[in-house]
Amino acid sequence: MKSFSLKKSPFDIYAFAMLIIFTSLMLVWTNVYNRPAGALFANVYIEGDQVDSLPISVDQEVTFFQSDYPVLLGDITIEIASRRVRIKEEVSPLHYCSLQGWIEQPGLPIVCAPNQFFVIIEA
Repeated sequence: MKSFSLKKSPFDIYAFAMLIIFTSLMLVWTNVYNRPAGALFANVYIEGDQVDSLPISVDQEVTFFQSDYPVLLGDITIEIASRRVRIKEEVSPLHYCSLQGWIEQPGLPIVCAPNQFFVIIEA
């Protein structure tokens, strides 16, 4: 069986440094140039169906009433402020929906499973 040397050479150091630099540049490239173009909206879904689309450029609070959507455990209030979205008030067993806090990145959802309700920022 052929044995290999485990000592590093100058080529190994340069190759590893170039790999690190290339990986860093790819991360920067994807974060800067892979953003959605156009206006962003907070799309609201109940039972998998889109029920509303709210621009995140306008600060507002919107309430979805249990009387309009019987699947909800109670009224749900969404707050949009400073191009961020959160569930401000809701009724669920442990209030996980409102504990998720603010989202501002497109594609990241706020999920309220007991209410079959979720919000996603999309272009």
